[in-house]
Amino acid sequence: MDGVAGQPFAIHVEELQDVSPEHVRTLIEIDLQTFAESTFSPYTAAVFLQNGRVFLLKADDLVIGTCVCVRCWDRPAEATILSVGIRPGWRGRGLGQRFVGSVLEKLRSRGMRSVSLLVGGENRRAIKVYEDVGFVRSGFGPSDPQRHGELVLMCARLSDDPVVPLPD
Repeated sequence: MDGVAGQPFAIHVEELQDVSPEHVRTLIEIDLQTFAESTFSPYTAAVFLQNGRVFLLKADDLVIGTCVCVRCWDRPAEATILSVGIRPGWRGRGLGQRFVGSVLEKLRSRGMRSVSLLVGGENRRAIKVYEDVGFVRSGFGPSDPQRHGELVLMCARLSDDPVVPLPD
């Protein structure tokens, strides 16, 4: 499933609207190709497909990337990106910036005012992708227990509208 250099593809981003065994498998497969250890079980993948927002990066009809987002419980106008992955062979072509930028636009159109994420502090390529589309480093998350490194909190503002807190 590697990309073919020089071959034109219609690259687009779509939001999944349903849960199917095929979508669960695709989400887990791309996750395993992206991260050193699994992020999703079949159960959690199905839950995110049903209750979160899952976006696909496609080259023609081939799924080459996934992005999983959830809405923050305490700040419903903020989304959190849990996972972004692109299949090997398609990386290094600027598709990460294009993909994440499109996801941000789709979240903005749904009324989200900001987006946050955690990324490994040693993952310079991912940090660069996020900075290129408007994320800024805004702090540190908990230490990464597997790599014993810092997780960097990054945020992107999607709207200058004031955030109205929820009543208690």
